[in-house]
Amino acid sequence: MGFKPMGVPMSMSENISVQYEEYEALRLADYENLSHAEAAKRMNVSRPTFTRMYEKIRKKLAQAFVEGRAILIEGGNVEFEEQWYRCSSCHTIFHVPQGEKPVCTSCGGEEVEHINESLRQWQTGQQHRRGHGWHQANGKRCVCPNCRHQETAGPGTPCSELTCPRCGQQMIKKK
Repeated sequence: MGFKPMGVPMSMSENISVQYEEYEALRLADYENLSHAEAAKRMNVSRPTFTRMYEKIRKKLAQAFVEGRAILIEGGNVEFEEQWYRCSSCHTIFHVPQGEKPVCTSCGGEEVEHINESLRQWQTGQQHRRGHGWHQANGKRCVCPNCRHQETAGPGTPCSELTCPRCGQQMIKKK
């Protein structure tokens, strides 16, 4: 799940990786207008932890907008209260109340992927998809854009959070 700048192919853009819990912090604070204390309670974390997640995603989004980079939402240890889906046709992310039939809120498509179940499978190593924010349970390959040194990032750790041990440059996902 993610967003990319218009007119820029994914292969031409370094990605900014956002964890699901960071996305949820932004959604609760800015979309649902909850206070940090209310949002922290809903996420079952401390208020200072919530504030750190919220500040981290705001900086990542600002970097993505200013630098024209794609945003990937992936990984993390997350439990959803609502049932979230991704439309197979238009890739819109949406949620529906418990018990209702999932129909895309954007195009009306009925072929959808249940994100909650996909995330659970990914966390337990049952799903090995690439290109949609899910990665192999044994990690993903990261490369330094400066010296080409390679490292493996563990599940839920985006390459952008790794620093090259040779030259100190921020790592990127190996293509």
